[in-house]
Amino acid sequence: MTITGTTIEAGVTGLEAEGCRTAGGARAVRVARALRVRLTLIPWMCLFPLLLFAEATNRMPDRVVSRFRLGPLFEYRATRDGGTFWAVRPFWSRVADPRSDTRVADVAWPLGTFHRDREQAWWRLLLAYGSDNDVTREDSAWKAALFPLWFQGRSRQGEDYWALFPVYGHVPHVLLMDDIDFMLFPLYLNYEVNHVERDYYLWPVFSRSGKEPGVERTGFFPIYGRTERRDATHLYAFWPFWTSAVYGSERNPGSSWMLFPLCGRVDRDKEQQRLFLPPFFSHATTDAAERWRMPWPFYETVTTPTATKRSYWPFYGDAAREDDRRWYAAWPLIEHFNLTVKGRRTERSRFFPFYVGETVYGKDKESGERETERYTRVWPFYAREASPAGSRLRVLELSLIRYSGGIERNWAPFWTFYERTEQEGEVVHDALWGLLRYRKAMVSEGSEP
Repeated sequence: MTITGTTIEAGVTGLEAEGCRTAGGARAVRVARALRVRLTLIPWMCLFPLLLFAEATNRMPDRVVSRFRLGPLFEYRATRDGGTFWAVRPFWSRVADPRSDTRVADVAWPLGTFHRDREQAWWRLLLAYGSDNDVTREDSAWKAALFPLWFQGRSRQGEDYWALFPVYGHVPHVLLMDDIDFMLFPLYLNYEVNHVERDYYLWPVFSRSGKEPGVERTGFFPIYGRTERRDATHLYAFWPFWTSAVYGSERNPGSSWMLFPLCGRVDRDKEQQRLFLPPFFSHATTDAAERWRMPWPFYETVTTPTATKRSYWPFYGDAAREDDRRWYAAWPLIEHFNLTVKGRRTERSRFFPFYVGETVYGKDKESGERETERYTRVWPFYAREASPAGSRLRVLELSLIRYSGGIERNWAPFWTFYERTEQEGEVVHDALWGLLRYRKAMVSEGSEP
Protein backbone atom coordinates (compact mmCIF):
# COMPACT_ATOMS: atom_id res chain seq x y z
CA MET A 1 0.00 0.00 0.00
CA THR A 2 1.63 3.25 -1.08
CA ILE A 3 0.84 6.84 -2.05
CA THR A 4 4.24 8.38 -2.53
CA GLY A 5 6.13 5.47 -3.99
CA THR A 6 9.03 6.15 -1.63
CA THR A 7 9.98 3.73 1.13
CA ILE A 8 13.05 3.82 3.32
CA GLU A 9 13.99 0.53 4.91
CA ALA A 10 17.13 0.74 7.01
CA GLY A 11 19.40 -2.24 7.10
CA VAL A 12 20.84 -3.91 10.15
CA THR A 13 23.88 -2.12 11.49
CA GLY A 14 26.89 -3.96 12.84
CA LEU A 15 30.03 -2.56 14.48
CA GLU A 16 33.04 -4.69 13.74
CA ALA A 17 36.32 -4.64 15.60
CA GLU A 18 38.52 -3.48 12.76
CA GLY A 19 37.38 0.08 12.37
CA CYS A 20 33.86 -0.69 13.62
CA ARG A 21 32.10 0.56 10.54
CA THR A 22 28.30 0.82 10.49
CA ALA A 23 26.45 -0.72 7.55
CA GLY A 24 22.92 0.57 7.27
CA GLY A 25 20.42 1.88 4.81
CA ALA A 26 18.94 0.47 1.75
CA ARG A 27 19.75 0.23 -1.82
CA ALA A 28 17.04 0.67 -4.35
CA VAL A 29 17.46 -1.97 -7.00
CA ARG A 30 15.68 -1.47 -10.33
CA VAL A 31 15.16 -4.74 -12.11
CA ALA A 32 13.39 -4.91 -15.45
CA ARG A 33 13.96 -7.79 -17.81
CA ALA A 34 11.88 -9.90 -20.32
CA LEU A 35 11.44 -13.13 -22.21
CA ARG A 36 13.21 -13.90 -25.49
CA VAL A 37 11.49 -16.41 -27.74
CA ARG A 38 14.65 -18.44 -28.33
CA LEU A 39 14.51 -21.04 -25.61
CA THR A 40 14.90 -24.77 -25.63
CA LEU A 41 12.17 -27.23 -24.76
CA ILE A 42 12.64 -27.25 -20.98
CA PRO A 43 12.37 -23.47 -20.42
CA TRP A 44 9.51 -23.30 -22.93
CA MET A 45 7.48 -25.86 -20.99
CA CYS A 46 7.96 -23.91 -17.76
CA LEU A 47 7.20 -20.59 -19.42
CA PHE A 48 4.10 -21.51 -21.44
CA PRO A 49 1.42 -20.58 -18.83
CA LEU A 50 3.07 -17.21 -18.35
CA LEU A 51 3.16 -16.44 -22.07
CA LEU A 52 -0.63 -16.57 -22.18
CA PHE A 53 -0.73 -13.32 -20.22
CA ALA A 54 2.29 -11.25 -21.08
CA GLU A 55 1.77 -7.64 -20.15
CA ALA A 56 1.71 -5.44 -16.97
CA THR A 57 3.37 -2.15 -13.95
CA ASN A 58 4.72 -2.73 -10.61
CA ARG A 59 2.72 0.09 -9.14
CA MET A 60 -0.89 0.82 -9.87
CA PRO A 61 -1.53 3.68 -12.33
CA ASP A 62 -2.56 7.01 -10.83
CA ARG A 63 -6.06 8.49 -11.37
CA VAL A 64 -8.84 5.96 -12.03
CA VAL A 65 -11.53 6.94 -14.53
CA SER A 66 -13.42 3.62 -14.56
CA ARG A 67 -13.46 0.60 -12.30
CA PHE A 68 -15.42 -2.64 -12.00
CA ARG A 69 -15.14 -5.25 -9.24
CA LEU A 70 -16.78 -8.50 -8.24
CA GLY A 71 -15.71 -8.81 -4.61
CA PRO A 72 -11.98 -9.43 -4.34
CA LEU A 73 -12.00 -12.03 -7.13
CA PHE A 74 -12.32 -9.93 -10.29
CA GLU A 75 -11.25 -6.37 -11.00
CA TYR A 76 -10.86 -4.09 -13.99
CA ARG A 77 -9.53 -0.56 -13.77
CA ALA A 78 -8.58 2.15 -16.29
CA THR A 79 -6.77 5.44 -15.71
CA ARG A 80 -6.88 8.79 -17.45
CA ASP A 81 -3.39 8.16 -18.90
CA GLY A 82 -4.49 4.96 -20.66
CA GLY A 83 -3.27 2.53 -18.01
CA THR A 84 -5.26 -0.65 -17.38
CA PHE A 85 -5.40 -3.29 -14.68
CA TRP A 86 -7.06 -6.71 -14.86
CA ALA A 87 -7.17 -9.36 -12.13
CA VAL A 88 -8.76 -12.78 -11.65
CA ARG A 89 -7.48 -13.37 -8.15
CA PRO A 90 -5.50 -15.17 -7.01
CA PHE A 91 -4.73 -16.83 -10.35
CA TRP A 92 -3.79 -13.98 -12.67
CA SER A 93 -3.31 -10.22 -12.83
CA ARG A 94 -2.07 -7.83 -15.47
CA VAL A 95 -1.27 -4.12 -15.20
CA ALA A 96 0.01 -1.85 -17.98
CA ASP A 97 1.11 1.78 -17.91
CA PRO A 98 1.68 3.24 -21.40
CA ARG A 99 3.04 6.48 -19.96
CA SER A 100 6.11 4.74 -18.53
CA ASP A 101 5.93 1.83 -21.01
CA THR A 102 5.93 -0.78 -18.25
CA ARG A 103 3.92 -3.97 -17.90
CA VAL A 104 3.64 -6.73 -15.32
CA ALA A 105 1.73 -10.01 -15.47
CA ASP A 106 1.42 -12.40 -12.54
CA VAL A 107 0.36 -16.04 -12.66
CA ALA A 108 -0.57 -17.47 -9.25
CA TRP A 109 1.86 -15.01 -7.69
CA PRO A 110 4.45 -15.60 -6.24
CA LEU A 111 4.80 -18.68 -8.43
CA GLY A 112 5.11 -16.77 -11.69
CA THR A 113 5.63 -13.18 -12.84
CA PHE A 114 6.59 -11.39 -16.05
CA HIS A 115 7.94 -7.81 -16.16
CA ARG A 116 8.55 -5.49 -19.09
CA ASP A 117 10.12 -2.04 -18.73
CA ARG A 118 10.53 -0.35 -22.10
CA GLU A 119 12.94 -2.55 -24.04
CA GLN A 120 14.08 -4.61 -21.04
CA ALA A 121 12.27 -7.51 -19.45
CA TRP A 122 12.56 -10.38 -16.99
CA TRP A 123 10.40 -13.33 -15.94
CA ARG A 124 10.20 -16.06 -13.31
CA LEU A 125 8.06 -19.20 -12.97
CA LEU A 126 8.78 -21.53 -10.05
CA LEU A 127 12.50 -22.38 -10.44
CA ALA A 128 12.63 -21.18 -14.04
CA TYR A 129 13.70 -17.59 -14.79
CA GLY A 130 15.03 -15.46 -17.61
CA SER A 131 15.74 -11.95 -18.84
CA ASP A 132 16.42 -9.96 -22.01
CA ASN A 133 18.39 -6.73 -22.11
CA ASP A 134 16.63 -5.46 -25.25
CA VAL A 135 13.65 -7.31 -26.71
CA THR A 136 13.75 -5.11 -29.82
CA ARG A 137 17.16 -6.44 -30.87
CA GLU A 138 17.93 -9.94 -32.10
CA ASP A 139 21.54 -9.73 -30.94
CA SER A 140 20.93 -8.50 -27.39
CA ALA A 141 22.07 -10.33 -24.27
CA TRP A 142 19.52 -12.75 -22.80
CA LYS A 143 19.36 -15.73 -20.48
CA ALA A 144 16.98 -18.47 -19.36
CA ALA A 145 17.43 -21.11 -16.70
CA LEU A 146 15.69 -23.93 -14.88
CA PHE A 147 17.67 -23.79 -11.66
CA PRO A 148 19.85 -25.69 -10.94
CA LEU A 149 19.70 -27.96 -13.99
CA TRP A 150 19.55 -25.94 -17.21
CA PHE A 151 21.21 -22.64 -18.20
CA GLN A 152 21.14 -20.99 -21.63
CA GLY A 153 21.59 -17.56 -23.12
CA ARG A 154 23.80 -15.01 -24.81
CA SER A 155 26.35 -12.84 -23.00
CA ARG A 156 26.83 -9.10 -23.52
CA GLN A 157 29.85 -9.95 -25.64
CA GLY A 158 27.65 -11.98 -28.03
CA GLU A 159 28.72 -15.43 -26.81
CA ASP A 160 25.98 -18.11 -26.95
CA TYR A 161 26.15 -20.65 -24.12
CA TRP A 162 24.29 -23.53 -22.51
CA ALA A 163 24.78 -25.91 -19.58
CA LEU A 164 23.08 -29.04 -18.28
CA PHE A 165 24.23 -29.48 -14.70
CA PRO A 166 26.03 -31.65 -13.64
CA VAL A 167 26.62 -33.33 -17.02
CA TYR A 168 28.31 -30.71 -19.17
CA GLY A 169 28.21 -27.01 -19.88
CA HIS A 170 29.66 -23.54 -20.09
CA VAL A 171 28.30 -20.46 -18.26
CA PRO A 172 30.02 -17.08 -18.66
CA HIS A 173 29.25 -15.72 -15.18
CA VAL A 174 27.84 -17.11 -11.91
CA LEU A 175 28.25 -15.24 -8.63
CA LEU A 176 31.91 -14.12 -8.50
CA MET A 177 33.15 -16.69 -11.04
CA ASP A 178 33.67 -16.08 -14.76
CA ASP A 179 33.84 -18.51 -17.71
CA ILE A 180 32.69 -21.61 -15.84
CA ASP A 181 33.15 -24.98 -17.57
CA PHE A 182 32.28 -28.34 -16.03
CA MET A 183 31.90 -31.96 -17.03
CA LEU A 184 30.38 -34.63 -14.80
CA PHE A 185 30.74 -32.30 -11.80
CA PRO A 186 32.48 -32.76 -9.36
CA LEU A 187 34.86 -34.75 -11.57
CA TYR A 188 35.94 -31.60 -13.44
CA LEU A 189 35.39 -27.88 -12.89
CA ASN A 190 37.14 -24.90 -14.46
CA TYR A 191 36.47 -21.23 -13.77
CA GLU A 192 38.18 -17.84 -13.74
CA VAL A 193 38.34 -15.19 -11.02
CA ASN A 194 40.12 -11.87 -11.58
CA HIS A 195 41.69 -13.25 -14.77
CA VAL A 196 43.16 -16.24 -12.88
CA GLU A 197 42.09 -19.67 -14.13
CA ARG A 198 41.47 -22.56 -11.75
CA ASP A 199 41.00 -26.26 -12.56
CA TYR A 200 39.48 -28.74 -10.12
CA TYR A 201 39.52 -32.53 -10.40
CA LEU A 202 37.26 -34.31 -7.91
CA TRP A 203 36.34 -30.86 -6.59
CA PRO A 204 37.56 -29.60 -4.16
CA VAL A 205 40.31 -32.20 -3.57
CA PHE A 206 42.68 -31.70 -6.53
CA SER A 207 43.20 -28.23 -7.95
CA ARG A 208 45.53 -26.31 -10.23
CA SER A 209 45.66 -22.53 -10.59
CA GLY A 210 46.94 -20.50 -13.47
CA LYS A 211 49.71 -18.00 -13.07
CA GLU A 212 48.80 -15.12 -10.80
CA PRO A 213 51.35 -12.29 -10.55
CA GLY A 214 53.02 -12.34 -7.15
CA VAL A 215 51.19 -15.46 -5.91
CA GLU A 216 52.39 -19.07 -5.55
CA ARG A 217 50.08 -21.87 -4.45
CA THR A 218 50.93 -25.45 -3.46
CA GLY A 219 48.91 -28.07 -1.63
CA PHE A 220 46.59 -31.05 -1.52
CA PHE A 221 43.20 -30.07 -0.08
CA PRO A 222 42.33 -30.57 2.76
CA ILE A 223 45.62 -32.15 3.92
CA TYR A 224 48.02 -29.30 3.30
CA GLY A 225 48.10 -26.00 1.45
CA ARG A 226 50.37 -22.96 1.22
CA THR A 227 49.84 -19.60 -0.51
CA GLU A 228 52.63 -17.07 -0.79
CA ARG A 229 51.97 -13.47 -1.75
CA ARG A 230 54.17 -10.42 -1.86
CA ASP A 231 53.36 -9.37 1.69
CA ALA A 232 51.81 -12.48 3.31
CA THR A 233 52.08 -16.26 3.56
CA HIS A 234 49.03 -18.39 4.41
CA LEU A 235 49.17 -22.06 5.39
CA TYR A 236 46.67 -24.75 6.38
CA ALA A 237 47.03 -28.35 7.53
CA PHE A 238 44.08 -30.71 7.80
CA TRP A 239 41.78 -27.76 7.07
CA PRO A 240 39.94 -26.29 8.95
CA PHE A 241 41.72 -27.52 12.08
CA TRP A 242 45.00 -25.65 11.62
CA THR A 243 45.47 -22.34 9.79
CA SER A 244 48.21 -19.76 10.12
CA ALA A 245 49.54 -16.65 8.41
CA VAL A 246 52.58 -14.37 8.46
CA TYR A 247 52.11 -10.76 7.32
CA GLY A 248 55.08 -8.80 5.97
CA SER A 249 53.30 -5.56 5.16
CA GLU A 250 55.04 -2.47 6.52
CA ARG A 251 51.69 -0.95 7.51
CA ASN A 252 50.58 -3.89 9.70
CA PRO A 253 53.14 -6.71 10.04
CA GLY A 254 52.68 -9.72 12.32
CA SER A 255 51.28 -13.22 12.44
CA SER A 256 48.16 -15.21 13.29
CA TRP A 257 47.18 -18.83 13.91
CA MET A 258 44.11 -20.87 14.84
CA LEU A 259 43.71 -24.39 16.19
CA PHE A 260 40.02 -24.88 15.47
CA PRO A 261 37.83 -25.22 17.49
CA LEU A 262 40.07 -24.73 20.56
CA CYS A 263 41.96 -21.45 20.39
CA GLY A 264 43.62 -18.83 18.21
CA ARG A 265 45.76 -15.72 18.31
CA VAL A 266 46.49 -12.61 16.22
CA ASP A 267 49.62 -10.56 16.83
CA ARG A 268 49.98 -7.62 14.47
CA ASP A 269 51.16 -4.07 14.97
CA LYS A 270 47.63 -2.65 14.67
CA GLU A 271 45.63 -5.65 15.90
CA GLN A 272 45.81 -7.97 18.89
CA GLN A 273 43.27 -10.75 19.37
CA ARG A 274 42.89 -13.79 21.60
CA LEU A 275 40.33 -16.48 20.83
CA PHE A 276 39.05 -19.37 22.92
CA LEU A 277 36.60 -21.85 21.43
CA PRO A 278 36.29 -19.57 18.38
CA PRO A 279 34.11 -17.77 17.49
CA PHE A 280 32.43 -17.80 20.92
CA PHE A 281 35.03 -16.18 23.20
CA SER A 282 37.43 -13.47 22.02
CA HIS A 283 39.00 -10.14 22.88
CA ALA A 284 40.28 -7.92 20.07
CA THR A 285 41.95 -4.53 20.04
CA THR A 286 42.99 -2.43 17.08
CA ASP A 287 44.33 1.09 16.73
CA ALA A 288 40.69 2.25 16.47
CA ALA A 289 38.49 -0.20 18.39
CA GLU A 290 38.10 -2.73 21.18
CA ARG A 291 35.74 -5.71 21.09
CA TRP A 292 34.69 -8.35 23.64
CA ARG A 293 32.68 -11.51 22.91
CA MET A 294 31.84 -13.49 26.08
CA PRO A 295 30.35 -15.63 24.51
CA TRP A 296 29.20 -14.59 21.05
CA PRO A 297 26.42 -13.99 20.06
CA PHE A 298 25.00 -13.59 23.59
CA TYR A 299 27.36 -10.89 24.83
CA GLU A 300 29.32 -8.46 22.67
CA THR A 301 30.64 -4.93 23.17
CA VAL A 302 32.48 -2.72 20.69
CA THR A 303 33.98 0.67 21.47
CA THR A 304 35.55 3.21 19.12
CA PRO A 305 36.18 6.96 19.39
CA THR A 306 33.01 7.66 17.37
CA ALA A 307 30.74 4.63 17.94
CA THR A 308 29.64 2.13 20.56
CA LYS A 309 27.79 -1.15 20.48
CA ARG A 310 26.40 -3.32 23.29
CA SER A 311 24.55 -6.58 22.76
CA TYR A 312 23.05 -8.86 25.41
CA TRP A 313 21.31 -11.04 22.85
CA PRO A 314 18.43 -11.75 22.67
CA PHE A 315 17.36 -9.53 25.60
CA TYR A 316 18.73 -6.09 24.76
CA GLY A 317 21.24 -4.33 22.54
CA ASP A 318 22.07 -0.84 21.32
CA ALA A 319 24.45 0.86 18.90
CA ALA A 320 25.19 4.52 18.43
CA ARG A 321 27.19 6.78 16.18
CA GLU A 322 26.73 10.35 14.98
CA ASP A 323 24.13 9.64 12.26
CA ASP A 324 22.73 6.29 13.41
CA ARG A 325 21.23 5.26 16.77
CA ARG A 326 19.33 2.03 17.34
CA TRP A 327 18.35 -0.44 20.00
CA TYR A 328 16.45 -3.72 20.30
CA ALA A 329 14.75 -5.67 23.07
CA ALA A 330 13.52 -9.27 23.09
CA TRP A 331 15.02 -9.77 19.62
CA PRO A 332 13.46 -9.85 17.04
CA LEU A 333 10.27 -8.48 18.58
CA ILE A 334 11.12 -4.89 19.57
CA GLU A 335 13.36 -2.54 17.59
CA HIS A 336 13.91 1.21 17.22
CA PHE A 337 16.31 3.18 15.07
CA ASN A 338 17.02 6.77 14.10
CA LEU A 339 19.05 6.99 10.88
CA THR A 340 20.19 10.06 8.95
CA VAL A 341 21.38 9.70 5.35
CA LYS A 342 22.20 12.74 3.19
CA GLY A 343 20.06 15.07 5.30
CA ARG A 344 17.08 12.69 5.29
CA ARG A 345 16.24 11.33 8.77
CA THR A 346 14.20 8.17 9.28
CA GLU A 347 12.79 7.19 12.67
CA ARG A 348 11.28 3.73 12.95
CA SER A 349 9.83 1.64 15.78
CA ARG A 350 8.66 -1.96 15.58
CA PHE A 351 6.95 -4.47 17.85
CA PHE A 352 6.87 -7.50 15.59
CA PRO A 353 4.44 -8.42 14.14
CA PHE A 354 1.82 -6.15 15.70
CA TYR A 355 3.13 -2.61 15.27
CA VAL A 356 5.33 -0.62 12.91
CA GLY A 357 5.69 3.15 12.95
CA GLU A 358 7.98 5.03 10.58
CA THR A 359 8.44 8.77 10.07
CA VAL A 360 10.71 10.39 7.49
CA TYR A 361 11.97 13.95 7.89
CA GLY A 362 13.52 16.14 5.21
CA LYS A 363 15.45 19.40 5.39
CA ASP A 364 13.51 22.62 5.88
CA LYS A 365 15.01 26.11 5.62
CA GLU A 366 12.81 27.59 8.39
CA SER A 367 12.50 24.87 11.03
CA GLY A 368 15.55 22.77 10.14
CA GLU A 369 13.53 19.68 9.23
CA ARG A 370 9.95 18.81 8.35
CA GLU A 371 7.94 15.62 8.25
CA THR A 372 7.69 14.31 4.69
CA GLU A 373 6.25 10.85 5.22
CA ARG A 374 4.54 8.83 7.95
CA TYR A 375 3.58 5.16 8.01
CA THR A 376 1.75 3.25 10.75
CA ARG A 377 0.68 -0.40 10.78
CA VAL A 378 -1.24 -2.08 13.60
CA TRP A 379 -1.39 -5.68 12.45
CA PRO A 380 -3.78 -7.17 11.49
CA PHE A 381 -6.24 -4.31 11.93
CA TYR A 382 -5.11 -1.38 9.81
CA ALA A 383 -2.29 0.45 8.03
CA ARG A 384 -2.06 4.15 7.29
CA GLU A 385 0.45 6.26 5.40
CA ALA A 386 0.56 9.97 4.70
CA SER A 387 2.72 12.38 2.74
CA PRO A 388 2.28 15.83 1.18
CA ALA A 389 0.78 14.03 -1.83
CA GLY A 390 -2.06 12.51 0.22
CA SER A 391 -2.93 9.75 2.66
CA ARG A 392 -4.36 6.25 2.65
CA LEU A 393 -5.96 4.09 5.33
CA ARG A 394 -6.62 0.37 4.91
CA VAL A 395 -8.66 -2.00 7.10
CA LEU A 396 -7.67 -4.86 7.52
CA GLU A 397 -3.94 -5.21 6.86
CA LEU A 398 -2.52 -8.75 6.95
CA SER A 399 0.69 -8.13 5.04
CA LEU A 400 3.87 -7.70 7.07
CA ILE A 401 5.58 -5.86 4.19
CA ARG A 402 4.96 -2.15 3.70
CA TYR A 403 4.73 -2.43 -0.07
CA SER A 404 4.96 -5.40 -2.40
CA GLY A 405 3.60 -5.06 -5.90
CA GLY A 406 2.75 -8.76 -6.10
CA ILE A 407 0.80 -8.71 -2.82
CA GLU A 408 -1.05 -5.51 -3.78
CA ARG A 409 -2.11 -6.87 -7.16
CA ASN A 410 -3.05 -10.40 -6.17
CA TRP A 411 -3.71 -10.80 -2.44
CA ALA A 412 -4.33 -7.53 -0.57
CA PRO A 413 -7.96 -7.09 -1.81
CA PHE A 414 -8.96 -10.31 0.00
CA TRP A 415 -8.49 -8.62 3.37
CA THR A 416 -9.13 -4.99 2.40
CA PHE A 417 -12.66 -4.41 3.73
CA TYR A 418 -12.37 -0.62 3.91
CA GLU A 419 -10.14 2.06 2.38
CA ARG A 420 -9.99 5.80 2.85
CA THR A 421 -7.90 7.70 0.28
CA GLU A 422 -7.15 11.40 0.37
CA GLN A 423 -5.46 12.75 -2.76
CA GLU A 424 -5.59 15.78 -5.05
CA GLY A 425 -8.27 17.59 -3.01
CA GLU A 426 -10.60 14.62 -2.80
CA VAL A 427 -11.51 12.06 -0.12
CA VAL A 428 -12.78 8.63 -1.19
CA HIS A 429 -14.29 6.03 1.16
CA ASP A 430 -14.51 2.49 -0.25
CA ALA A 431 -15.96 -0.50 1.63
CA LEU A 432 -16.65 -4.13 0.70
CA TRP A 433 -14.90 -3.92 -2.70
CA GLY A 434 -16.95 -0.97 -3.95
CA LEU A 435 -20.34 -2.08 -2.68
CA LEU A 436 -20.32 1.02 -0.44
CA ARG A 437 -18.51 4.03 -1.86
CA TYR A 438 -18.56 7.72 -0.94
CA ARG A 439 -16.57 10.56 -2.46
CA LYS A 440 -16.33 14.22 -1.51
CA ALA A 441 -14.12 17.21 -2.27
CA MET A 442 -12.04 18.68 0.54
CA VAL A 443 -12.56 22.33 1.42
CA SER A 444 -9.38 24.26 2.19
CA GLU A 445 -9.25 26.83 4.96
CA GLY A 446 -10.47 30.28 3.95
CA SER A 447 -12.27 29.07 0.81
CA GLU A 448 -15.96 29.01 0.06
CA PRO A 449 -17.61 25.59 0.61
